[in-house]
Amino acid sequence: MADKIKETNEYNQLKSKYVGLGNPDTSRAEFMTNVHRDTLASLSHHSNVLLYNSVVLNEHPELVRQELIKKMVQPIKKAKE
Repeated sequence: MADKIKETNEYNQLKSKYVGLGNPDTSRAEFMTNVHRDTLASLSHHSNVLLYNSVVLNEHPELVRQELIKKMVQPIKKAKE
């Protein structure tokens, strides 16, 4: 029983630290939006990944960073299910 309480406390701590985890009331669309924005933030803030993407796209790294940040604000398109 103590393990279950400990796991619940750890989960609650992680949930408060990482807002993107959501809760039982989080919709699929909201969760996917969080994942999408987290991915774009990671791509734009890790310099090696940003440099790799800029070489692939044949653009300056700062232009790629700006485009990624602009995409974070826009809503994601719904995929057909």
